Amino acid sequence: MTFLLKEGKNIIRTYGHHPSFQMMALGNELWGSIEAMKQFVDTFRKMAPEKLYTFGSNFYLGYQGIKPGMDYFTTCRIGGEGWGNYNTHTRGSFAFADVYDGGMLNHFYPNSTRNFDLACDAANVPVISHETGQFQTYPDFETEIPEYKGVLYPYNMMTFQRRLQKAGLADMAKAFHDASGKWAVQLYKADIEMDLRTKNMAGFQLLDIQDYPGQGSAYVGILDANMQTKGITTQDEWKQWCYNTVILAELPKFCFSDETILADIKIANYSGASLKGKNILWGLSRKNGNTTNLSDTPIVQGQLTVNSDAQGLISVGTICIPQAKNLQSGRYSLTLTTASSDNNEEVYRNNYSIWVYPSIDKAEAEKGKVLITSTLNDAVANKLKRGAVVLWMPDSTTFANDSALYKNTVGGLFLTDYWNWRMFKTISENNKKPVSPGTLGLYIANPLHPIFTDFPTDSYTSWQWFDATKNSRPLMLDNLDKKYRPIVQVIDNIERNHRLGLIFEFQVGKGKLMVCMTNLRSKLPETKALYRGILRYMNSDAFAPATQISWEELKKGLTDNVDENQLKELNNISQY
Repeated sequence: MTFLLKEGKNIIRTYGHHPSFQMMALGNELWGSIEAMKQFVDTFRKMAPEKLYTFGSNFYLGYQGIKPGMDYFTTCRIGGEGWGNYNTHTRGSFAFADVYDGGMLNHFYPNSTRNFDLACDAANVPVISHETGQFQTYPDFETEIPEYKGVLYPYNMMTFQRRLQKAGLADMAKAFHDASGKWAVQLYKADIEMDLRTKNMAGFQLLDIQDYPGQGSAYVGILDANMQTKGITTQDEWKQWCYNTVILAELPKFCFSDETILADIKIANYSGASLKGKNILWGLSRKNGNTTNLSDTPIVQGQLTVNSDAQGLISVGTICIPQAKNLQSGRYSLTLTTASSDNNEEVYRNNYSIWVYPSIDKAEAEKGKVLITSTLNDAVANKLKRGAVVLWMPDSTTFANDSALYKNTVGGLFLTDYWNWRMFKTISENNKKPVSPGTLGLYIANPLHPIFTDFPTDSYTSWQWFDATKNSRPLMLDNLDKKYRPIVQVIDNIERNHRLGLIFEFQVGKGKLMVCMTNLRSKLPETKALYRGILRYMNSDAFAPATQISWEELKKGLTDNVDENQLKELNNISQY
């Protein structure tokens, strides 16, 4: 304690004159004597009263709240909350050990209206969001391992690469990296924009923009550990939502059907310059089919004028699109830009994906010849052998009655896993809290597959997949032929590397089997569209599974024990 107090004084004496030294915290995620922390801060404030002080970034993980002596609070929460509540939160994602269901972004139906007003409005000092994000990306072994040419060597990455090879998934590494990375970027955008939409939030900080090789390896950066691009975003794209001026569209949801689309437009302006009189141009463009290409000409467009010269979060106006009259089913992009009057003027832009689905009363109206079952028993198997077309959708009752099947599944997770699965698995188990499913989003090998005709998708997760992933139990396919790949694959974490199937198909005897490990009987238009797409596909000649398997082989493959990597407790050390 004597050393720390002396060190703090020396920091102020040595660097206190620097104009960027405006704020001082005692450390990161500190625990211990709050009284001693206040004594330290009081001492430093007498030396340099012009600076702002706090006890520490995220001290007591925010549970102790704001204490006398704090000029500001850098934190993930402003005090304790009841399990399952989110009223004190100042960021959108957490470990399952710390927050029910991993936080707001994983728990609530996707939109771009949610913010942290409840927490920040209750605070009596400025609040800074602590370590926003922490969304994992699967590593890019082929690119990153050769970067280590000095005194450091990537033993951890080579271990993870060998595990993937052992699992028979070595050929999937780049696809897993790209798919999880593209999804992680969308999640960072969502979390950062929640900060920007919070009127009384003073700022936010990322843990870093690069990966961290320690604590079991945390691949949560926008750049890799060597500060090189991961190829998942660009500087120009990142600036759309992480910059001194950001245009924001507040959409109550991203998936619509036969309803008017309303979006409140706001600007988070921290540039120091007035935007009064600026025009915000907006346009809605339809993406062509299931491709990522946008039509050059917006289907609907308009402009709004900024009437405020204030700094901070300002309202601009509302966009109203009468969807039922003007829009076909499909995927759209809402683009927002500032109009520029000369070539030297900086242009701000942002965009949001929107999905419009056909109005479907009941997807099962497309059932046709398909036998839909939640139980894959011998009776159904006999029908398959004789030529039946079967859709198997296990439900909670199925898993309750079939423990052998249940143990070969993992839970449904919408986000990419937080920070590092192995580390927080240990923490969850030690604190008797749920363990995260630990997955990193979806990989769709063929976004043009017929089941996606009314459910446009990229090769990776986006907001339209929320319902289908949250209500799922992806199935381990490790015991099947290593070359087998599902239509929709869930990306597992670097520790387990299970081959996880969400939607997949087989030829069984003379019959054809589609397996969907999520309950598609939903009222949401996007899930109805996916369900209808599967049924239409199964009733068409296109449904011709390439993999032939006997009922006995299939049953054994899906229920026999799956090999697990033996993981020891991780105590904040590097994996090697």
